[in-house]
Amino acid sequence: MTLSALLAVVLFSGGLYASEPTHVVIMHTGDLHGRLQPAPGSGGAAALATVVRRERPDLMLDAGDSFFGTMISNMFEGAPMIDVMNAIGYDAAVVGHTDFNFGIEGLGRRVEQANFPFTSANTNSSLSTIGDAAIFSAQGIRFAIIGLTSPDVMKTGHPGIMRGIDVTDVIRTAEKVLTRVRDISDVIVFLTHLRLEEEIQLAKAFPEVRLIIGGHDHSSSDQPVRVGDTTIVRSGSYGKFVGRIDLLFEAKKLSRIDTRLIALEGVEPDVEIQQILKPYETRISRELDTVLGHAEGDMTRSLTHESHVGDLVADALRAATGTQITLNSAGAVRIGIPKGPVTERMVYEVVPFDNSVITMKLTGAQIKEILGRGLMNVSGIRVKFDAKKPAGRRLVSATLSDGKPLRDSDLYTVSTTDGFEDFRHGVDVRDTGLLIREAVSEHIRTVRTLIPHLDGRIQVVN
Repeated sequence: MTLSALLAVVLFSGGLYASEPTHVVIMHTGDLHGRLQPAPGSGGAAALATVVRRERPDLMLDAGDSFFGTMISNMFEGAPMIDVMNAIGYDAAVVGHTDFNFGIEGLGRRVEQANFPFTSANTNSSLSTIGDAAIFSAQGIRFAIIGLTSPDVMKTGHPGIMRGIDVTDVIRTAEKVLTRVRDISDVIVFLTHLRLEEEIQLAKAFPEVRLIIGGHDHSSSDQPVRVGDTTIVRSGSYGKFVGRIDLLFEAKKLSRIDTRLIALEGVEPDVEIQQILKPYETRISRELDTVLGHAEGDMTRSLTHESHVGDLVADALRAATGTQITLNSAGAVRIGIPKGPVTERMVYEVVPFDNSVITMKLTGAQIKEILGRGLMNVSGIRVKFDAKKPAGRRLVSATLSDGKPLRDSDLYTVSTTDGFEDFRHGVDVRDTGLLIREAVSEHIRTVRTLIPHLDGRIQVVN
């Protein structure tokens, strides 16, 4: 595909004949994950709009993972977030790894909805609407914004939704695109959804690129990372901050970069954005306030030990599928459940991912190998971990719930929602099409009363 087919609409911000020096303001977000509404650690989209409209940037950019992660966004496959980003006036975004979570067709619908281009030079798929780069003119300075997505997406994305998608090497891809944009730009910016170490490698490989705006690992700092003459900035996650970058040019040559983060919590919300969100909030409230059951006490969540909600989710998957064992990532459970009525809304917050339940057969040896890499939520087995040992050697013991040994050569039916690298050697693999939260909701409807009780199925030696 030629670059001309990928270039976004060119924006002229005025100042074509402005005297030197030239001042350009870029603002940026990243890893918003659908945080449209204000919450602890998140200012919300209306506060973001207030700050952006006050600061009046020349370019507004997003570093990926914008629309997946909350019920108000997920229930409409990210459409509310794109409505808001259009209203705020975003100029470009890079494709993040969770932006694929509604499938390639779902991402395509969001790309079509957006009034700004999505870019990812190293992502190959059937979506011709995702470009390598976008070219803009701001204050008479020509900017080439090159989007790059971490290859991590091929490991973290559900195999069912990543089929037909390929993510190529970041450095080699960037080199190819740079040869095509150097002559048509005054300054080049990498807009990335990469790990920080990948961005540092980029900066070392291409010192001519003075600015990298990144996301992916949710980090933020008032002090940017400097690699030679290259500045790497991140705005954190969930809309706690929005980043501002002040660029000074002398005769169209970048001479200075200043950066800062602007906190969004406590900012007066923009009324227009609140009105955009209101119909979505009304629709989800009707559906999600349905009471499924009642928690007799607070239900905990943990990434390092057995937890009430971890057990609940694992038991729900096994009940839904009839498998002997459930092995599921502890990270799939996002929050605990407070004492009181349990609603669909709470289930959505507990398991917000659109992963479907997968069943397969694994040998006892394969199950032990998976468990050895670290703690998982389990059902149908009892396990003991040594947290001090390195990954791959943390499993001390594993038996079936009835006390029978887990035999290395025997096959066991297993349910999970991961379906990733650890489960690649399973046989008779079947995607049930049942979403994890649908399984959890049905399980709560069935048991009705949730009693916080840990049965010792997971023991951790510290």
